[in-house]
Amino acid sequence: MSSRGQESRLFWGLFLLIIGILFLLEQLGYLNFGRVASTYWPAIFILIGFSIYLGRGFKKSGTAFLLILLGSFMLLVKLRVIERYLWRYFWPSLIIIVGLWIIFKPRAKGSS
Repeated sequence: MSSRGQESRLFWGLFLLIIGILFLLEQLGYLNFGRVASTYWPAIFILIGFSIYLGRGFKKSGTAFLLILLGSFMLLVKLRVIERYLWRYFWPSLIIIVGLWIIFKPRAKGSS
């Protein structure tokens, strides 16, 4: 198995291990996982972004960067580090940025 495949297996294995431990701690009464999950769910975007980076050997990936950026911003809003009124301006700005990225991203070699 390739090194990238092993990194991906390790990443998702650890992810599932942590989720399982959190569910177990909730069942044992040590943690309110529902409250934790409702607060930190944007971290899923960050994890998926890092997973993409791991899968590509940390090479350039606009998709991974956007997922990490989106997840980070959403998490900061959920934790009230950034005020909610900024959220109204973030979505249109994000759509504009993605549109510009699609238009101006470099083409892959060999494609016309």
